[in-house]
Amino acid sequence: MVDKMKIEEKLLGEKTALRSYRSSDLDFVSGIWFDGENGKYLSDPEKEFIDEKFQRAVDGLEDSPLGYYFLAELKETGVPVGTCCAFPDDGGTAYDIGYCVHKSYWRKGFGRDIVTTLTNWIESVGGKRVTAEAAKENEASCELLKKLGFEVLKEGSFNKYNMNVTYDSFIFIKIL
Repeated sequence: MVDKMKIEEKLLGEKTALRSYRSSDLDFVSGIWFDGENGKYLSDPEKEFIDEKFQRAVDGLEDSPLGYYFLAELKETGVPVGTCCAFPDDGGTAYDIGYCVHKSYWRKGFGRDIVTTLTNWIESVGGKRVTAEAAKENEASCELLKKLGFEVLKEGSFNKYNMNVTYDSFIFIKIL
């Protein structure tokens, strides 16, 4: 496995371009991930619950050997609209993904574009299946995944880091 999981060229969707995360993106991603409304259904904590250990992990995302972290930008202007990530298994045949769209871009097709672009890339690099976990309460994300051909594989749950919040979830799968 490579030391740092990055892509060289942007991944182009209909509306967005995905590029590897850079440390200069920290303010944008922190602003959406740790926001109580925007990051409500993420496992990331709200700002006041971030501890030193979590902050070190976020500070090291640019050089993460664990997975690919992407910033989603408007294709035409480069304005950031969201984030996504992909974590391959050891053989690179299965990937677990996550995504988050800035709330000012909700309900405008950006989630669809980001997930479609990401799954197309995964298939192009030899991925055979993709999983994604969504809180059951997050109806928009659950419906989006279903519309994109994902099916519920099983039920689960996850906790928000360092917070006393647990969400029941669906773990979705898409065979490529």
